[in-house]
Amino acid sequence: MYYSFAPYELDFREWWQSHAYPNVNPLTRDFLIHVTRPDAPRRLWRHQEEALMRVVYAYELLQERELLLNIVTGGGKTAIIGSVVAWLKVSHGINKFLLLCPNTIVRDRLEDDFKEAKVFRDFGFFPPGMEHFTNELGLHVMQPGEGPQGIRDNGVVLGNIQQLYQSNISGKRNLAVLMGSDEKIAVFNDEAHNTPAVEYDNTLFALKRICRFRLDTTATPDRADGKAPDTKMIYEYGITDAQAEVPPIIKNVVVYQPKLTAVELTYTNPETGEKRTVDQMDEEFERIERGLSSTQWVTDPDPMRKQIRIALDRLKEQNRRAETLGKSTYRPILFVVAITIKDAEQSREMLEKEFNVRTLLVTEESDEKDREAARHLGKKDSPYEAVVSVLMLREGWDVPAVSVILLLRKFSSRVYGQQVVGRGLRLNVRGEDIQEICAVVDHEKLQHQWLWDMVGARIRTDVDQLSMFGDEDLPPKRRQQFVVNSDLLIEIPKPSEEEKADFDDELANIRVETGDYPNWQKILDEFDYTIETEITRVEIDSVEGKMLDGSEFKEIREAPAVYHVRKPAEVITAPAELADRLKNSVRDIASDLLAEDGIGSHELGYLYGVLMNHVGRKMLNGKTVGTASVEELRHALNRIHMMSANIKSKPGLVNSIVNYKTEG
Repeated sequence: MYYSFAPYELDFREWWQSHAYPNVNPLTRDFLIHVTRPDAPRRLWRHQEEALMRVVYAYELLQERELLLNIVTGGGKTAIIGSVVAWLKVSHGINKFLLLCPNTIVRDRLEDDFKEAKVFRDFGFFPPGMEHFTNELGLHVMQPGEGPQGIRDNGVVLGNIQQLYQSNISGKRNLAVLMGSDEKIAVFNDEAHNTPAVEYDNTLFALKRICRFRLDTTATPDRADGKAPDTKMIYEYGITDAQAEVPPIIKNVVVYQPKLTAVELTYTNPETGEKRTVDQMDEEFERIERGLSSTQWVTDPDPMRKQIRIALDRLKEQNRRAETLGKSTYRPILFVVAITIKDAEQSREMLEKEFNVRTLLVTEESDEKDREAARHLGKKDSPYEAVVSVLMLREGWDVPAVSVILLLRKFSSRVYGQQVVGRGLRLNVRGEDIQEICAVVDHEKLQHQWLWDMVGARIRTDVDQLSMFGDEDLPPKRRQQFVVNSDLLIEIPKPSEEEKADFDDELANIRVETGDYPNWQKILDEFDYTIETEITRVEIDSVEGKMLDGSEFKEIREAPAVYHVRKPAEVITAPAELADRLKNSVRDIASDLLAEDGIGSHELGYLYGVLMNHVGRKMLNGKTVGTASVEELRHALNRIHMMSANIKSKPGLVNSIVNYKTEG
């Protein structure tokens, strides 16, 4: 993403370091002196203070109103948001603050910090005589199906962006309440890399009419599709910057790659017997990350088991560090990232039954109880030592105890790769010059070197089971980078023609690209659930060794000895149990679809019936759950995730199903 602040670097630093803050609002000057006082109850980190200063400088001296901060995961974005809210309240008379986020995990994190004005009280943001402002910053959390009264009555309004979408009644009502007020607002768009989506972008465009200031925050502004938020990036504080701080701001990353001869990642089609290597799976990985539909390839049990053993060895090392460096104040957690639900279930079962490690499984099918348990991992009352996830627990899931990450999948998306590694960057011990590490077990064939270059990781290769390492793993200390000669920067010229958006200012004319499907049954019937493949055990016939001296000499070696394993767990064959599992999955999908579209749970029974009928027609050969065979039920369970992805690929379809109800 283009860094628009570079031409002002030297002038800004001179302004900041003068501590007199010339050419700003007098109330702003008093506020900045107050916030940076040495006796503050909790001091901002240097980079948090700099982020606040850059926002003030851009707003008051450069007259910029739409800004973006690129702050590393674990860099304290919430405290920065809180300081900016307090400044706008004190110095510019803004009384309504809208905090937007893309999902409930991020929302819950923000709720914890802004509930009862916690972030303002912890840092003592309001100067003497203005402490009463905390009472005017009550928090309202928008919930699906709830009325908008809380939006009117509170100073801080928090919610998922979907709760302002025009494609659902609740969103229209919430946005109309905001737009109908005479108050000017400030908008804070957290995890802003999600913004370049049609309805997301249209909602922010509608808010421009009443918005005096907008601040985007993210750790990953550069998306895989090349799109970026439409705000101006004024600060970039990345992983290498945070690792160079004394004391550290985030953990260092150390990557452990197994011996290739010990862990060979090969996959087999159980129906055709075709074998494929991880190198040939790029298309499948990309399909999952685009959210179209998951494949049902499953990592072979033998390499999975070997990688788990290596990851558990890393967990032992991290437990030792937690005792010595952390004085047993936290419990290290293993975070396993899988590619499919079946893959995740297999790894969870292996961890619990073979290695006696209590493991939490969190997927799109998990209920709220499991997701809540994920937020308490690492705490003394949590029974889990490991968590396994599929496309979940990404942005906003902040559990510092995550100390080991096991990758059982390949990343095609740079954004997703950074988000997953970011889950292990938060420190457990703060304020001390201690180098904590995040240990990542990654197979060389997954080709993640680009990711390890981005996070400045140290890589240890040829790691075998029971290999143990110590503090020699730690990478060397880094030095921070600054712009010294800004006069040598080359400015990119602006477009010769100004781009204009063809939008009407009136709220009633806002258009959202969602479909209207009166004949929605036809759409459902057109969805495809093509039979896919799953991975079974494979064996290595031989190992081919290549010389590194440039010669073409090859050496064929015998395959490594087969690792004898326990007999796999018994497969569920009871029709009743399979039927219950299928019905529960459909119910969870129906609930999720309604929540995302802002439709109340009173429609859950109806939508559940529609989806169960769809499952019978498309996956059970026209049968009901009660009359389907074990094979048919298992077939449906293996493909149920595709139904959710298919429906989400048609924005407006859920609303149409509810609005155009059919008899029977």
